[in-house]
Amino acid sequence: MKKIVSILATIIVSIFFSGCFNYKDINKVLFVTTVIMDIDEENKPVVYDEVFKANAGNKGPGNDTRLIFKGEGKTMFEGARDMSLMSSYKLNYTQNKVLVFTKRAAEYGLDNFIDFFERDQELIIRPSICIYDGDPEKLLQAKLEEEKYIGIYIMQLIENIRVSSRSIRRSFNEYLNERLVGDKVNVIPIIQLKSDGLGNKIKIEGGAVIREDKLVGVIKKEEAQGFNFLLDNVKLGTLEPKNPEVKSKFVTLDILSSKTITDLNYDEGKIKLIKKITVNTSLAEIQEKMLVNDKNLMELKGATEDNIKRACETIFNKYKDKGLDIFDIGEELKRRYPKANVENVIKETELILDVDVDITASGESLSFIK
Repeated sequence: MKKIVSILATIIVSIFFSGCFNYKDINKVLFVTTVIMDIDEENKPVVYDEVFKANAGNKGPGNDTRLIFKGEGKTMFEGARDMSLMSSYKLNYTQNKVLVFTKRAAEYGLDNFIDFFERDQELIIRPSICIYDGDPEKLLQAKLEEEKYIGIYIMQLIENIRVSSRSIRRSFNEYLNERLVGDKVNVIPIIQLKSDGLGNKIKIEGGAVIREDKLVGVIKKEEAQGFNFLLDNVKLGTLEPKNPEVKSKFVTLDILSSKTITDLNYDEGKIKLIKKITVNTSLAEIQEKMLVNDKNLMELKGATEDNIKRACETIFNKYKDKGLDIFDIGEELKRRYPKANVENVIKETELILDVDVDITASGESLSFIK
């Protein structure tokens, strides 16, 4: 496995830097793969960089080195320069994969950090962004069996969450755009480090609600499915209605495709938000026993549609009560009714849902009987 990782690392270096760097150049540059932002007891920035040092020209496995730098200062820029004083090579941010903010840094305010990443010409705005709930040094010291570099691991993890309808993703570029729109609310993924007898894993655990650059709430993983359906973020994933014949058991439906069409009507200060959700699924697993016939499929269809409606209504009403527009209703209202003036958009919004689930039961085995 280590040989494969080393070979891949060599290929990555060759692809990314062909024509831009020669071997001598690469050996004198440290490429940052992760930037983690934390704060100290005085709310001053503490910056961690995970870097990739290419030992170009060396043959065989292990031709790269992972290094960690820590910088402190009154500002992000000073923290970054503090790290440069500890390195005999230049820190290069053009290949950074992820920006990680600790939970306490997010509660203090991301606006204390993000100007540095938006303004500096070398820094890029396409990396993923997430909140880490935990000690950043424990995260950086964790040994991950799948990938040596935390930044690459998190990037691949966030890209892979499209297979789950309960996960949330956000790029730094998307965050920069949405922090200035409507009531300036963003939702970005929360990650945690999980350690057990099977090793260390990083897991996405719901989403952080950021308003005006400060962490103000958390969407739990079990709430994220309704949020994703409302925002048309579901591509793949699963649904688990109860087994019609054994109510204590479940049936798994594999989501093949999903589309949410949004309509919005505004009249005299009142808003009707209409969401038409169409989901195509296939029968993937049956617990216990169930005869696959029209009657049971219709019952599964109705139960699944009710589950989606309930999930959407629960998350919507929760944030309606909080007065937080995490569903981009304000942006939609301004686009459709530019002259509308509503002080708190979500408080004046009624959610209307139309959910249609199609279930395909294919294959030779049409029923499962224990």
